Amino acid sequence: MLALLVAFALARTPVTPAQPVPTWSAWPASGTVTSPFGDDAGRWHPGLDIGILRSLTVRAAQPGRVIAVGPQTGFEGYGNVVEVALGDGYVALYAHLADWQVGTGQQVVTGQHLGTAGCTGSCTGTHLHFELRHDGEAVNPLRFFRKAQKRGVRRSASFCFRSGGISSTAACRTNIRSSSSNT
Repeated sequence: MLALLVAFALARTPVTPAQPVPTWSAWPASGTVTSPFGDDAGRWHPGLDIGILRSLTVRAAQPGRVIAVGPQTGFEGYGNVVEVALGDGYVALYAHLADWQVGTGQQVVTGQHLGTAGCTGSCTGTHLHFELRHDGEAVNPLRFFRKAQKRGVRRSASFCFRSGGISSTAACRTNIRSSSSNT
């Protein structure tokens, strides 16, 4: 009888679907990862620094709702930020922005212009600091880039972000040289 009651209770209990995770379909900035997630020369780094920028435009890596803009308590040193809630406890954070083009509560779409990369807060030069947080804890954003976009890339420090995908820094240098020789 107990087994029957347990089976009935389980059958009536709604099953929570697995939490979707971000699968980035756009890169937040066109540049090179100059500081990886995690241990970076003996210091903890909770995101990716994207520098050597070919454009200062910062774009939404995934759709969501803007939950904060500007300097934020708890993120001292980050300067101007845009935080975008992605759902299921995930938040993308874009930091050191010179300015922002979105407002709190605004829905954003993938690739939408969020702001301009800068050097606000504690930084050593113009770049984008890009973080992914899940329930307040920093997680490596590179875990969620599509496998097809990571093919052939060995180290985070060798990443080059371009509109449309990811490739090795060497490939980006080749693309930059060939683009500049065609003009």
